[in-house]
Amino acid sequence: MLTGCKSDRNKKQQAASPRVTTTAIKQEDVPIYIDAIGQVIAPVTVNIRPQVAGKLLNVYVQQGALVKEGDVLYEVDPRPYQATLDETHAQLEHDKALLEYAKQAVERYKKVLEDDFIAIINYEQYESNAAAAQAQVVLDEAAIRTAQLNVDFCKVVAPVSGKISYFNVDVGNIVAIDDPTQLTVIRPFSPIDIQFSLPQQQFELIRNVQGDEGEWKYLATLPEKPDKKFEGTTYFIDNQLNQNTGTILLKGRLENEKRELWPGEFVRVKVLHQMAQGAFIVPPSSVLIGKDGPYIYVVDKDGKAAVENVKVLTRTEKYIALQSPNIHAGDTVIVDGQINVAPGIAVNVVTPNKP
Repeated sequence: MLTGCKSDRNKKQQAASPRVTTTAIKQEDVPIYIDAIGQVIAPVTVNIRPQVAGKLLNVYVQQGALVKEGDVLYEVDPRPYQATLDETHAQLEHDKALLEYAKQAVERYKKVLEDDFIAIINYEQYESNAAAAQAQVVLDEAAIRTAQLNVDFCKVVAPVSGKISYFNVDVGNIVAIDDPTQLTVIRPFSPIDIQFSLPQQQFELIRNVQGDEGEWKYLATLPEKPDKKFEGTTYFIDNQLNQNTGTILLKGRLENEKRELWPGEFVRVKVLHQMAQGAFIVPPSSVLIGKDGPYIYVVDKDGKAAVENVKVLTRTEKYIALQSPNIHAGDTVIVDGQINVAPGIAVNVVTPNKP
């Protein structure tokens, strides 16, 4: 009968103990990141404007199409510029003939000059005429190159590879060189840049560890695709902090061959601060906040709960990295059921998803 009474008391004590779920504490080297909000930007933005004036004859691409460097986009009416080019070629032939006549005159009168049949001043005039004709030929050749450039400029080509925007000017309109309205805009997609800003305090934290050369590792994620991470390296740090916001601008570049990132999109940026050596890893639900800061409940060898104050190094959606001198890898930490737990009381450890 006494044995039966003792067994009943043990069952009542076990039933009175709070039911908790536990797991083992892990120890790993984890990266510590500093979070920021960034924006996707194209490395360059090219406003397409004509280099010659005239009627817009043709367009050879669709709005929003992907183009390669050197692709013909538009054509301006080349006929006026082709006529000018033909005129300069004719003028060159005319002036070459005059040059040839002037050179022959110099040769003829050079012989009679030696016999004093012509005044020196007249001979010098012939030499001057030949030099002027030579200069005119050079001038004509330069005019031909200019006219040829204008003919070439009638075809507007893509200076970079990228995605073309909508058209601001339709075929049939007259375009001008100094027109403030561009024909369209091209933005490259690969590689692509991420720009973001860091507050002064966080900037100095990273700078003290990573240095101020600016080659810092970072991760970028889209809010709609948090599991897809884009790894990049910064290449630019501004030369001063923004006095209005107390932040400094940084830029990083990464590959975007599949065009998963779009210029103008906002992204979450995690800049690598340092690697925490031997950090303790627990589930996010394990860490509670008390008057003395973050703490966890661990279960000792007697099955009783004990409070351990911890320092949070970094947190993610899957884990929290901690530091504490009183915990070790393999210790049992309570991850669920802490609401009924108090220091020093025995707990009833249950298996998750099992009644």
